[in-house]
Amino acid sequence: MTVLILYFSGTGNTRRVAEEFKARLEERKFTVILHSMEEHADLTKLSYDFLIVGMPKYYEYPLLPAIRYLKHNLPKSEHTVPALAFCTQAGTLKTDFTGLEKLLRKKNHRLTVEASMPYANNLLIFGAFRPTEPTELLKNREDIRGQVGPLLDAFLSGAVLKEQTKAWQKPLIYLVAASCTKLMPALAMRFSADDTCTGCGLCARQCPVKNIQMNGGRPEFRRRCLFCTRCINSCPANAIRYSGKKCPQYRCGPSLRAEGEQAKPECSEEE
Repeated sequence: MTVLILYFSGTGNTRRVAEEFKARLEERKFTVILHSMEEHADLTKLSYDFLIVGMPKYYEYPLLPAIRYLKHNLPKSEHTVPALAFCTQAGTLKTDFTGLEKLLRKKNHRLTVEASMPYANNLLIFGAFRPTEPTELLKNREDIRGQVGPLLDAFLSGAVLKEQTKAWQKPLIYLVAASCTKLMPALAMRFSADDTCTGCGLCARQCPVKNIQMNGGRPEFRRRCLFCTRCINSCPANAIRYSGKKCPQYRCGPSLRAEGEQAKPECSEEE
């Protein structure tokens, strides 16, 4: 049996959860195909029995550009494919997966298991959003490790686990998410690089929506930004500024199940 895992990850949180699902499935002797949505793999050439999709939650809604990716790239299956969806987030609120479920249904994929996974806040450019405390981060990582196995047990057994959100909240949350997704890229023009920029071009190469172009050895920021902040967090010189201000960097280790993990978290916010 084969499981296809598709995910989008800005700074690594969702990728780490996707990799944990992959590791647990391989322990159960499943064949796993793991793809980032940024790879633009030809999904029409893949054969699979189960689908897992993961993405961060933006504006308290599953990332709309990731849903659009599935709309345009996920083929309609000839047979019904069970699907599991998860969202990583900074908070603890449940997620409205209704829009994603409707899209998957059109592709003949049946969403049976949904999960919100509090991980860590990686949007550190705004003062209102504080870094996740190290002790809370460690707890969240442990909770995710403990959550993945039971979710797979339910999913592979055909059980249905849906998250419940209040009906009156759903249209409001979607409206906010759609509006912010459309309007927030204009604020990307507030990104800049200071004189410590080495011109390495890493930010431009890693930008998931090609919002950054190098001009004269310096990055220029356009209007297609997702606000994933990968550019800030991956800059080796921490040279990228927002509204002229230096931003903390969010860094994570490579795995949720790293061997010999220390008592301190692998993730840190560095000034």
